[in-house]
Amino acid sequence: MQLNKHLFRTLGLAAVFATSTAMAQSFEGIVEFTKTTGPVVTSYKYYVKGDRIRIEEISARGEVQGIMLVDTRDKTVTAVSPERKLYMDVPNMRLPKDVEVQVQKTAEMKEVAGYKCEKWLVKSPKEDCQITYWVAADEFNFFIPLLETLNRKDEQAVFFLQIKDAKGVFPMLGIEQKMDGAEVSRLEVSKVTKAAQKASLFEIPAGYNKFERN
Repeated sequence: MQLNKHLFRTLGLAAVFATSTAMAQSFEGIVEFTKTTGPVVTSYKYYVKGDRIRIEEISARGEVQGIMLVDTRDKTVTAVSPERKLYMDVPNMRLPKDVEVQVQKTAEMKEVAGYKCEKWLVKSPKEDCQITYWVAADEFNFFIPLLETLNRKDEQAVFFLQIKDAKGVFPMLGIEQKMDGAEVSRLEVSKVTKAAQKASLFEIPAGYNKFERN
C-alpha cells in the first residue's frame, strides 16, 4: 500500500513536471523575416514573450520605422511611432474573412533558417490564389493567436488560418501565387533566435503620448 502511494505520488510529480516543461517550451525569442511584394522588400522582427508580441518594421538603413505591440490574451494592438514618440490603439473593425480552400499537407521537406520544414499547399481557385507554406514545428504557439488578433486581410494570413491542426508551427517560407503560377508575394524567415525577452520591450516607452483621433 505504501509502495502504491509512493508510486502515485511519483507519477503525480512526473505529470506536473511534464506539464510545466511543456508550458516552458513555448517559443520565446526573435523571428526575423522579409516580405517581398513585386520590387518592394520590407524587413520585420517579431519579439515574442508569452501572450505578447512586439512587431518592428525595419527600414533599408536598419532603423525601426514602426512598432506594433500585440497582446493575444486581451486581443489588443497598439501602434507606436518612435519618430514622433506617439502611440495609438488600433481598433479591430474588420470582419474575419472566410474563404473556401483546399489544403494539402505533403511529406516534402526542406531546410529554411536552420529548421526542417514541411511543405503545405493551400489553394482557392475561387480567389485565384495558391500559397505554399514551408512550416517548422517548434512550439510556435503564439502565431495563430497573433494572426487572429491582427485580423489582417492579406491572403498569407487568411489562408493560414484555414488550416486545421496548425498549432505550434510557423511558416518559415510562404509563397503566394496566382493559380497560373505568377508570384504575388513572399514571406521568408532569415533568422530565429531563442532567448529570454525583457518585459519592457512589450510596453509603451516612458514619455510617449497617446494620439487621439478627432
